[in-house]
Amino acid sequence: MAKKYYPIVSLVIFAILSSYTNIHAQVSPITVKKSETRHGPGKGSLIIIGGGGSTPKIQEKFLELAGGKENARIVVITAALGDSAAYSTRSAERIKEQLGVEDVTVLHTKSLVEANSDAFLEPLKRATAVWFEGGRQWRTADSYLNTRTHQAFWDVLNRGGVIIGSSAGASIQGSFLWRGDTSGAHILVGDHTQGLGFLKNSVIDQHLLRRNRAFDLVEFIRKAPDLIGIGLDEATAILVQKDTLEVIGRSYAVIYDHNTIIGKGNNAHVVDGVREDYTASNGPFFFLYEGQKYDLANRKVIPIPPRRREGTPPAFPPLDSIRAEIHGVNPRSITLPSPSSEAYAKVSPITVKKKSATRHGPEKGSLIIAGSGFTPDVWAKFLELAGGKENANIVVITAAAGDTATNRTAEGIKRRFGIENVITLHTKSLEVANSEEFIEPLKKATGVYFEGGRQWRTADSYLNTLTHQAFLDVLDRGGVIIGGSAGATIQGSFLWRGDTAGPHILIGDHTQGLGFLKNSAIDQHLLRRNRMFDLVDFIRNAPDIIGIGLDETAAILVQRDTLEVIGDSYAVIYDHNTIAGKGNNNHVVDGKEGKTENYTASNGPFFFLHKGQKYDLDNRKVIDIPRKRPEGLAPKAEPPSDQQKETDQSKKTKKK
Repeated sequence: MAKKYYPIVSLVIFAILSSYTNIHAQVSPITVKKSETRHGPGKGSLIIIGGGGSTPKIQEKFLELAGGKENARIVVITAALGDSAAYSTRSAERIKEQLGVEDVTVLHTKSLVEANSDAFLEPLKRATAVWFEGGRQWRTADSYLNTRTHQAFWDVLNRGGVIIGSSAGASIQGSFLWRGDTSGAHILVGDHTQGLGFLKNSVIDQHLLRRNRAFDLVEFIRKAPDLIGIGLDEATAILVQKDTLEVIGRSYAVIYDHNTIIGKGNNAHVVDGVREDYTASNGPFFFLYEGQKYDLANRKVIPIPPRRREGTPPAFPPLDSIRAEIHGVNPRSITLPSPSSEAYAKVSPITVKKKSATRHGPEKGSLIIAGSGFTPDVWAKFLELAGGKENANIVVITAAAGDTATNRTAEGIKRRFGIENVITLHTKSLEVANSEEFIEPLKKATGVYFEGGRQWRTADSYLNTLTHQAFLDVLDRGGVIIGGSAGATIQGSFLWRGDTAGPHILIGDHTQGLGFLKNSAIDQHLLRRNRMFDLVDFIRNAPDIIGIGLDETAAILVQRDTLEVIGDSYAVIYDHNTIAGKGNNNHVVDGKEGKTENYTASNGPFFFLHKGQKYDLDNRKVIDIPRKRPEGLAPKAEPPSDQQKETDQSKKTKKK
């Protein structure tokens, strides 16, 4: 079978011919061979990290590919740090400490002549790995582009070695240098446009979701069909071997493919009208999570078999066998009316206050709304708001699980947290939900937990009943309501994905939620299932409704009209004004020293909030908080402050 060769496309989209380019051509040309791969290296491996630290799994993979603790020979490239690279020994010491590797060498220069010298590139001749530090990617290009050192980097790959880089050390690995302007990272296409090209025909962005950069690559890739765009969030990496890309880390990689952007690629989020395709979105890009793989040559996601999460839950009997203990009535003996029928109005009206002191959130009490799954800090907040271990009185609502409902969650909460007062309430009957006997446990509850499943089932069981009013009473007493997945969506006023046929139908035969978060529509499993574009057109036509999307392991805490993100992933805000281009769209703003990025806004119809960020639901704006480094491993060496430089200079003077 004949080998397929891909020519390397030299895109000169913007005619930027600076003086340093001419110097490179005269002083240090290198020969680039035709490649058997479309994007990835023919040999060796690339690890490209989005910045903001690393994870143990990323480090383990890098160490394995570098030869292990005993055999790894790592060269650290610190050019991106600029003048602060005098302090780059910190980089070497950090790597030695974290990886347990002794053979670590730092190379630093700003001279093309030195980068072409035999003495300078000697350590690279025996290297098994090259580590590119973060900083400013254009500095690395200035120092090494088309030099013999550049060729020596390639030689490391050709010997089967590995190249790793984070932040600026990620972008420099692409062929087109994104955010390569000397004025700052807010300029997307600047005065440096050529990267080192280890990932051929590519453009790479970093800090993607954390800094709300998700939409920045779209228009560029729309006009550059041969390039693949890759965006990486913090503490997230891609491993590239030949033309196979695999995601490693705690967040997401984002793929920008020309065909997807123009509507001819990976856009079929609903397949055959009957199911969701979690590897595709309804927009110009899509997300990949840890473990997912992508075929760079054919531009398609490589299917992986689904696997059950670790840990087998204990067996519990279905609720049929314990219903007598819970409420003494078999709900299957009662026929359910449609939630839109007159039966609801006749059987179970509740009084809802017309005037509210809040626009969206509860006047009293707290809501915890999660995309799916609760991290330890989310559980801790729920238990704190419910009164603590000694005083918590929790009611678990399992209607969303339907006929598969069990007492497992209640027993799990008891066992895990040592809380005795936990009871399960379950019914499919409006008559039961309107009985005083059934709501008795809710009269003394401090917390209500809504299980996941299908949100329409919860609406069928409780909407506009005495039980619904009892949920609101828990809030009025200062209690807390929590729910994940279907237990999140049911807390909104508009019931999103509420069709009995399945969650692929966005607006279905059930459209009213329990309304704890007023004038809202809530989506869940957002990024993991590539649902991020689904709410856009709905909110475009519903200016009074706030749209909130929650990824798995992300949650929001809502108290009055203040929303705070808790958990480990992202909340996404859909505001009518933002979608219409009149709201939070100013990603580049005027700063104290000129133009700069606004990390709380995007260039698209929605924006991301990370853990710790707060949002004013009343005024529809992000509440400013001091920036701080996120939790994670391997923070990069920070440039020294002016005071530190003066102190170091003073010490040198005293020694003299």
